Amino acid sequence: AIAAMVAAGGRAIAEILVVGDGPEPITPCGNCRQRLPEFADAATRVHAAGAAGVLASFTLDELLPASFGPRHLPSV
Repeated sequence: AIAAMVAAGGRAIAEILVVGDGPEPITPCGNCRQRLPEFADAATRVHAAGAAGVLASFTLDELLPASFGPRHLPSV
């Protein structure tokens, strides 16, 4: 999904919705967690939903505290 966004010219994620089938909230997988900080900021909302609707919401910073991201890289 991120590759498709970039290919279409997008550069920033406004909000994230992860949907899974089950009673527990499904959050982004490890692969997504690695890439999300590159395209979203700490305040970006991440929603975990199931068949009953949104089960939980977090900011990216709440979901990934102290994550590695662009701020750790030298600016070009």
